[in-house]
Amino acid sequence: MKAILAVLLISLAAGAGAAAPPIRLMLEPPSEASDPEPWTRWMQTALGAVQTVSPDFPVTQLRVRLEGVDTGGGAVVFGRVRRGSPPGLEFYVDPHADLDALNADWRGFHEASHLLIPFPGNRDIWFTEGLASYFQYLLQARAGVISERQAWTELARGFQRGFDDPQGADRNLRSLSPRMRQLRAYRRVYWTGAAFFLNVDVRLRTETGGRYSLDSALAEFHRCCMHRRSRWSARDLIEQLGSLTAPSIWRQEYQRLMDGIAEPEIERAFGRLGLVFDGSALEFDPDPRAAALRRAISAPGSAVSARLVSDFDNHQ
Repeated sequence: MKAILAVLLISLAAGAGAAAPPIRLMLEPPSEASDPEPWTRWMQTALGAVQTVSPDFPVTQLRVRLEGVDTGGGAVVFGRVRRGSPPGLEFYVDPHADLDALNADWRGFHEASHLLIPFPGNRDIWFTEGLASYFQYLLQARAGVISERQAWTELARGFQRGFDDPQGADRNLRSLSPRMRQLRAYRRVYWTGAAFFLNVDVRLRTETGGRYSLDSALAEFHRCCMHRRSRWSARDLIEQLGSLTAPSIWRQEYQRLMDGIAEPEIERAFGRLGLVFDGSALEFDPDPRAAALRRAISAPGSAVSARLVSDFDNHQ
């Protein structure tokens, strides 16, 4: 199948403000696929969900390559980001997957979330993978493709997978992150990083009276600073994001993370969120303040939509 050139306009939900600039999407569907629409709609949903984090999404052009493979029954088996100009996403997919199955898979939301920040380097792989892991289920909920309850449950189970990962146990993140691939400590690194962002997000929202959040920090970063330099480390990003919100929160959470064993530490944040997890089931405290905090992070009402504004143009 020929590549499909589609222009997506990421526009805020009704009443939320002016439309954002369009994202020009170059999409190459699986060669076995006869209809490009499920694939473009899938990317619309994922990009629209990521737009809930920042109206100034820092990507104006994006290449997406989809390779059809035997997935063993799943819609998507693997995805990755290609950092370049323009950036790209690659996915290995069931070429016959329908839109519901694609949206139900977290990988599209995970990979699209990587585009919210510059790549911090392999030594700090925990930072980019942690951010994407923290957002993946929450963005599915914001997009309305899974429930809020399911999103929090899946997030809790992800943290448990990180805690249970035998690879890299008893190591700190400073030494484990650069060797993640060699040691195959993916779950431990990903979900320890995700816990960092959970703790920062919850503290920003609760300790600043709702003035700041992880979303607002990233949105301001996109407006002011992301393209000021070509290389960023995790420490550079933490200092910059902190300067835009509450520096002490970012620094304290970073120091706690670096000084301790690499494992997801979620008790403090889950306490404020009114969540109790026993390793398999998640209980939700109906306390109004905790429920409001959960909704502020995951509610579909905060979502934006991606609207297709041009016809498809086939080209070689």
